Parts: sequence; C-alpha cells; structure tokens
Amino acid sequence: MAWVTCPQCGFTQIASATCQKCRRRLDRPSQVEAAPAGTAAAATGSAPSNASSSEKLTATSAAALAAHAAQASVARPRPTRAHPAVAPPGSPPSTAKPVPLLPRNTVIGLAAAAVALVILAIVWGSRGAAPVPVAAVEAPPTPEPWTLDLTGRWQGKVATTLPGPPARPALREVFVETDRSGNIVAAGVTLTDPSHGGAGAGYLTVPNGRERLDTIAAATLASPRGASLALDFVPLPPWTPQRERQWRVVEGQRKTVEDTSYLLLESLETDYLIQAGVNASGFLSYLYLSPDYVSAVAGGKSSGRGTDVLSRVIHPTSENSLRGFHNLVWDLSGAADFVSLQIAANVSGPAGTSDRLVLRRK
Repeated sequence: MAWVTCPQCGFTQIASATCQKCRRRLDRPSQVEAAPAGTAAAATGSAPSNASSSEKLTATSAAALAAHAAQASVARPRPTRAHPAVAPPGSPPSTAKPVPLLPRNTVIGLAAAAVALVILAIVWGSRGAAPVPVAAVEAPPTPEPWTLDLTGRWQGKVATTLPGPPARPALREVFVETDRSGNIVAAGVTLTDPSHGGAGAGYLTVPNGRERLDTIAAATLASPRGASLALDFVPLPPWTPQRERQWRVVEGQRKTVEDTSYLLLESLETDYLIQAGVNASGFLSYLYLSPDYVSAVAGGKSSGRGTDVLSRVIHPTSENSLRGFHNLVWDLSGAADFVSLQIAANVSGPAGTSDRLVLRRK
C-alpha cells in the first residue's frame, strides 16, 4: 500500500484522490515510487541474515503501519475561519524568515544619506549669491481726467436769415478756446449784418491781468474825461470804423491804482457802442454794437451809453467746458463730440432765430 504526503498541509496518508486533511486533489504515486518498499523487503529476504532478526523487523514494520492507518482513519474536522488548520504533531513548525532584498544596515545607510543630501541642498540655497539692490520704482504720475490734449481754438460759422421786413441774409461766427483739460478759457460771437452793421461780444483770460489793470487805471486817473488806451484784446470787425478812440471809465474807478480791482470802459463815440471790461484776475471782456443794434441789445435804451451793457451779454461760469456749456455769450450753448472732435453748438443772439453750427479745432 502506497503512502503520500500532501504538498499543501504536509499530512502523510494512504494514497487517495484528495487529501484527508485539507481536501486538496492529490496525484497518485507512480509504480516507481511505490516499488521501494517491496524492493527493500525482497532485498532484505535475499540478504543473508539470521531468521530471528528478519521476523522482528517485519513485525515492527507491520505494527507501525497498522498504527499509522488507524490514526489516518479517524475523522478530522475541516479547517474553518474559527478553527484554523493545525499542523500535525509530528511536523515541526516552519521557522524560516523571508530574506530581505537589501540588508537592514544598507537600507538605514541609504536613508541617512538621502536626509543629509536634502539638508545640504537647503543650506546651499539659503547661502546663495547676495541679493542685488533694486532701485525703487517711482509711482507714475496721476493721469489727468482727459486723455487728449484739447488745447486749441474751435471755430465755426453759419449763414442765417434775419427777419424783416424785408428778410435779409447775415453771417454768424462763433469761436471757443480751451485749455488742455477742455475747460473753456475764451469765447466769442459775431453777427455780421451787411446792411445794418452788426454786433459782437466775447471774453478771454490772460495771466497778466493785474499788470494790465494797473496800467489802464493809472491812465484813466490821469485823464478822467478820456484816455487813449491800447486795448489790443478787443477784436473789432471790419464793419466798425477805423479811428483813434478815447476811453472813459463807466464803473470801478477808485482813488488809487492799488485799490482798483475792476474797470468797465467805454469808447467816446456817438454812433457805435464799444465797451471793455478789465479784471485784476485776468478776465477780459468786450462788446461792440453798430447803431442799429444798440437799442436792441441795450434793453430799449436808445443809446445805452454810460450803462453796463456788457454784463447782460457775457456770463460764463467755471463749470463750462467741452463736456457742456451754456449761455457763454448771449445764448451760446453746446457740447463736444470727443470721437469726431467737433462741437455741436447753437446760438440765436444778438438777433434772429436760433442757428445750429459745428465748431472744429483749428
């Protein structure tokens, strides 16, 4: 009878299809493997020995096989999770440990070397080249509200028709001057009526207002009945007579030049009415009327001389700019189109109906 040992649990048993302990399928031993026992017995019988020794050996082997068969015939419980398989008493427990890929001392040495390299890299990076001083960057200047340079003189004119009877053609001319930010610093309106002369008014600002006023005040104090003055800021149109003019003070004269802050001057003429205003702040203004327009502009007075007609026509404010302006000279109003850089304006003074015109920068 052949004996087999289970390769999985190590249990030695009589040859069968499955292991009696772990139920693994077993391969039957070949004839070569089963032969040693019989061969050994035959050899023992053929060898010369005494009969008593052979009988004792045979009896001992038979008794051992019988005991082993009785132990194998006892039913054994199948291994479960609660009752794991226990190695047979005869087989010693396996004490072999898995062999590591690298020795423990080698692994510890490699780990220490890696830590040392990391520390060296950190120290070397912190001891780099000295930082190069960087010059402080100055903050850019605050940009102005306007991104365009709007300095210039904006001009326009339009042909119009004045009421009659009979109706007659006329020409209306307008200009506006601005600074870089678009604030209006000068403006003027002129109406040319070929058969009746015309009318015009305007203003401007200059930096030497105090100097101009002192010169004019000293001349008018020396000649209160009329002084020859160089009022170069008054742009008289071609339809006004070219003559030597004397000027007198209508308002603002003080006893001394230092006390004078404003003067309203008027030309000594019997036909045309021409007035000029000079302010110490640099604000200069002017008005010129032909005889046919004096009564209309002066408010019903036949001559208008000796009264302040200029202030009825000129009334700018600090809010006026290209973004919008109102009633600069007479009723001149409008606003700029910053895409096309043009000013759409309208005006009706000093006579006629309201006209629309476009002012372009020159």
